[in-house]
Amino acid sequence: MRFQKRSIAAVSVLAAGALVASLSTSASAEISMKSLLSEEMQQQQIFAGSYMTGGATSTIYGNIIAGTYVTTGVNTTVDGSTSSGTDTTLGANSTVSGSVQSAGDSTLGSNSVVAGNVNSGVVTTFIDGATSGSESNDYYSAAAEMERGRNEITDVQQFLLRFAGNVTLPEATINTDTTFTQGIYTITGFMSVAADITITLDAQNTDSEFIFNISKYLSFGENVQVRVVNATENVVVIWNAGGGYVTLGANADIVGNVLAQEYVSIGAQATIVGIGADCGGAMYSATSYITIGAGGIVGTTGENGSCQIPSTDWIKN
Repeated sequence: MRFQKRSIAAVSVLAAGALVASLSTSASAEISMKSLLSEEMQQQQIFAGSYMTGGATSTIYGNIIAGTYVTTGVNTTVDGSTSSGTDTTLGANSTVSGSVQSAGDSTLGSNSVVAGNVNSGVVTTFIDGATSGSESNDYYSAAAEMERGRNEITDVQQFLLRFAGNVTLPEATINTDTTFTQGIYTITGFMSVAADITITLDAQNTDSEFIFNISKYLSFGENVQVRVVNATENVVVIWNAGGGYVTLGANADIVGNVLAQEYVSIGAQATIVGIGADCGGAMYSATSYITIGAGGIVGTTGENGSCQIPSTDWIKN
């Protein structure tokens, strides 16, 4: 199955939540997460409107911010910093390369390591062998930051949904391997990809954008693969569930950035990575939680923490 759609227009963001569309016939991909989001939001690998939990041995390449609590499983790696509106709990043997900031309590599990500062509005607890670079107990509130973030994500989602696109698809389950070419796809309802299906995004050797606007929810089944072929470093992939949630089944391997109005859940050993101008594979939930299953991976980094653009690990030419 193959769908095709022409290139879309350029977008500029004047300020967080203030979006202006400038339509053109340019073949270049000018809509990206960097053009849509404020610099502050771009710094977040995970934005959870409520809480965030990570399973054992999960890896997050970037920063985490959650409206309420942040909890990681044992042997979790966070290659960034965490901020929580209430409490933070790190599982045993977990590592955080940046800082931990909690409006309430911070609890570091046994032998966990925070390279930077741990700041707790209430109490910091170090369990057997846990360490941090420094410790403080300064007042912190995430309320204003979270409110701005929720509004910004919702504004971006609604902005994208206003682009009708040349291809409108009815709600359905994709149960055969499918190839899409560049453009904006409007799904009037849910989009569900059955287990073991491969979705191929063919950039046709151009700077391409693949934007999927889904009015309800988006579900990737177990072992679903999303692959980008014939890509340049300016390829953009955005999955926008403007009216619902996003789920990735166990062992799913997805390319792109996720915007969800409700929750985001990725199963055990599932992976979401970025590409091109939007390296990172970020996940944003405007109003709800984000959960990562055991062994899940969110984002990617190259040498010295730089983004890989593009990477043959997931781009198959």
